[in-house]
Amino acid sequence: MKKIKIILPLCAVLLLIGCEKRLFHFIATITQSPTFPINITGNITGNFQLLIPVNSTAFQNAFAIPAGGRIARVDIESLALRAAAKSGNQATALQVTGVILENGGIQQTILFEQDTIAVGGADAPLSSLKRLNADGIGRLRSKIEGYVKNTTNQSFDIQLTGKIVPSGRSLVIDLQLVLIATAKYDQCLEVPGLFSSGEKCGE
Repeated sequence: MKKIKIILPLCAVLLLIGCEKRLFHFIATITQSPTFPINITGNITGNFQLLIPVNSTAFQNAFAIPAGGRIARVDIESLALRAAAKSGNQATALQVTGVILENGGIQQTILFEQDTIAVGGADAPLSSLKRLNADGIGRLRSKIEGYVKNTTNQSFDIQLTGKIVPSGRSLVIDLQLVLIATAKYDQCLEVPGLFSSGEKCGE
């Protein structure tokens, strides 16, 4: 009976105060980690090249920004590679360079350059890319932000080129590129008027 007596006055207060819309800030995280098989065997020079196609669909679906959410900014949190050896592999490491290719390869922006990645087993750890290029990261961020804001759907490629260590050995691996990004977004939510959190929503 005491609980009912307490709850009823509280409900009455909430009804009198009413609700209002307040602006809140949120962060959504996305991890994209496509895996690409590389199989280079025989008497080779130790070089390889791989094209990774990137399009808007994966990013637009993966962030799942709620209806009414306004995206403020997308940031790249980390880039990493994982090289997992398969049967027949003889390489112990890769020296990899990544380049963003746009407009059929006419526009090229270096993403990272000559990063050394160890080749491990099936449970190989991620190797964070250290030799990142600021212009390349900025361009990648801009492209993903355009996808999420739905201001562009133009696809592009990330070209991976590199050398096999030791040179001349067979390279049989699954190469995984792992991208972690965050989207900062704002959303107006209806809350009881006595709530002091959030900010005033714009008109």
